[in-house]
Amino acid sequence: MPKVWGRGPTTLAGDAAHTMPPTMAQGANQALEDAWLLSRSIGDLRAYEKARSKVVRRPARLAATEATDMQRPIAGLLPDGLTTRIYTLLLRRYSNYLLTAP
Repeated sequence: MPKVWGRGPTTLAGDAAHTMPPTMAQGANQALEDAWLLSRSIGDLRAYEKARSKVVRRPARLAATEATDMQRPIAGLLPDGLTTRIYTLLLRRYSNYLLTAP
């Protein structure tokens, strides 16, 4: 994930700033959160970038660790339902920006 998302009057949002693997369906969610905060930070794009980069880093790292994205034997060790529940709980914990934002 890039540390700088823009320069001057431009910035990145959604997958352009932070790509998510499709298996966790977080790309659209994170893009919506970007749009929500960007609409409130239009006068200060660097503040938007700083706030979102901190929040999106956790779900992006979590999405990158998902067993279904790995080509290793560990992917078959846990039942799919259990893996899904674990990742859902973790994503709810880390992706709560809209609930806590001003």
